[in-house]
This record gives sequence, C-alpha cells and structure tokens, in this order.
Amino acid sequence: MHSSASQSAPDAITASLRWILRGLLAGLGMWRLEAKQACVMYGRIGRIFRRIERMLVRFRAGKLRQATPREAAQHRHRTRQKPAIVLPRRFGWLVVAGKHEAVCFGGQLKHLLNEPEMAALVEASPQARIVLRPLLRALAVELPWTVTQPRPSRPRKPRKPRPKPEPFNIKLPRGVITWAKREKRLERARAEMQRVRARA
Repeated sequence: MHSSASQSAPDAITASLRWILRGLLAGLGMWRLEAKQACVMYGRIGRIFRRIERMLVRFRAGKLRQATPREAAQHRHRTRQKPAIVLPRRFGWLVVAGKHEAVCFGGQLKHLLNEPEMAALVEASPQARIVLRPLLRALAVELPWTVTQPRPSRPRKPRKPRPKPEPFNIKLPRGVITWAKREKRLERARAEMQRVRARA
C-alpha cells in the first residue's frame, strides 16, 4: 500500500508553475477587480496553467502534437465568438489592479520561461505561445517571441495599363453656338474693327 507521501514530488518547473498559479488565483480575490472579471480570469488562469503542464509532459515524452490547419482554423473561429464577459486587452491591465504583487508574479513567470526546458517548449510549440500570450500581456511581460510568423512578401503582379478615356465630345444640334465658337467670332469681329479704324 502506497501512501500519498511516497508519491513522487513534482519537478522544479512544474512546482514553480503551480506556485505561481496559486499565487495568482489567491491574488484575484484581493485585487480591485469586478466580480465577473475576477471569476472569468480565475477560470482562464487555471486553464492556461493546466494546458502548459500537459504540453510540458508531452514535450518531455517527445509526443508534443502540432495543431493541424483545420484545428487552427477552428480555434480562430472560436476566438471570434464574442464572450459574455470581455476582459481588458491593454498591456499590463492586471498590474493596474494587483500593483506590485502582480508585477512580482509576472517577473517570476518571465524568469521561469527563460529556463532552458521551458524556453525549448515555447520554441517548439506555437500553441504554447498562443496560450501564454494573454496572461503575459496582462502582467506587463514583454513577449520574447512573435505569436505568428511574418508572412513572406509576395511579388506584386504588374498592373495592366488602363485604356485612355475618349475625349469628351458632345454633338450639339444645329444653331447652337458653343463658348469656343463664340470667342472665335468675337475675336474676328475685334480684328475687323481694328482694320477698319486703321484705314480711317
């Protein structure tokens, strides 16, 4: 019969993840957050850390699975659905509520991500970067990576030259004098008057 004390203790990285998780969850109850926002953030932080722990276990076993294009499209579709409670998206919004305590947890999480094993996990898994990004931004931690790879620049196709528009031409009925014809007639009349005066 095995007692709970005989069970293997979690490794240092897993223990640090759980310690930061407990601290954040305990802090949400004391920080100045709206009740609904605190409840949503409570569940979200728990899901983030559980997913990262599962990814870490699969990464150590060499079974880390990459999302297929179809799964990525489904994830984007789920994120487009407007949730009932929308959390702030500005950088460091959780630090405004938790102040120095939130800054402390953000620094600890950043230090943990610089550990070789966690850095390798984040480097190998785009899903881990996507999962961690909202929490890191809320804790005012600068992202050491880009979530999406920049798209390669595509050469622009040369545009076809547009045909020049035809000159503006309106056929007027007979007897209608246009402005240009009127000016020409006036000019001829002035020249004729000058010739008459010169003869006189």
